[in-house]
Amino acid sequence: MSSLKEQFLGFYNTPVLFDELYTLKQFSFEKIDTSDLKIENIRIDTKLPLGKRVEYFFEHYLNLSNRYEVLKKNIQIIKNKNTLGELDFIVFDKKENCFKHVELIYKYYFYDARLEKELDRYIGPNKNDTLIRKLTKLKDKQLPLLFKESTKEYLEGIDLTNLKQEVCYKANIYLPFYEKNLQIKFQDSIRGYYIGFDDFQNDITFKKCSFYFLHRYDWVVFEVQNQEFISYEEALLEIEFFHKHNKSPLVWVNNNKTIYQLFISFWH
Repeated sequence: MSSLKEQFLGFYNTPVLFDELYTLKQFSFEKIDTSDLKIENIRIDTKLPLGKRVEYFFEHYLNLSNRYEVLKKNIQIIKNKNTLGELDFIVFDKKENCFKHVELIYKYYFYDARLEKELDRYIGPNKNDTLIRKLTKLKDKQLPLLFKESTKEYLEGIDLTNLKQEVCYKANIYLPFYEKNLQIKFQDSIRGYYIGFDDFQNDITFKKCSFYFLHRYDWVVFEVQNQEFISYEEALLEIEFFHKHNKSPLVWVNNNKTIYQLFISFWH
């Protein structure tokens, strides 16, 4: 598994998906100096899922920036012992001189060109998540939570008349393996490819390749380090294990020193 520093840099270098979309305004993710990056003060439970890990990376980014000050994070809004939802971050933006509520999203999507509408074409690797579903949830549920009466008591010291809402929406997009030259709306976020298991098995070019299976935490990492790659036959056994649990593994493929990322989908 890669180091926390490599994982943080992977998160940091992942492009934001859009400037403004679905009335959602993108958080200004400005460059910081990473030449002498100190990562030791990030304390992450090794059992945390990837989505929670990137929250720590985002908070670390905010602390390294000169522009933002973290005021509150992971604010659970509870009314009559019922949890209404959670606000990810409240920060102060020194450049704009205002408070901001920021929702953090970090996603992986397959691009399915067969669907009619562009925004419907972005689907999670395990088929239980889509871009349009997340955008709708943000717009209709997560962002309006800020303005509920029950939320006010959790925002003491925050000037609600000087508060903006933004999303830090980062995503990695994977094109169909046999349609590598597709032009899509979010071209800068293309990270690799995906293929169905049957096509993977029937394509003899893969038999000459070697493979490295990424730990879920390393999905954020952009570069291959000194990992040990395994043979096609060994890879098949690994893939079958993932597919029995309805999971689509992500691998680095080494094809005669050409290395790229490939999801092997259990549902395509």
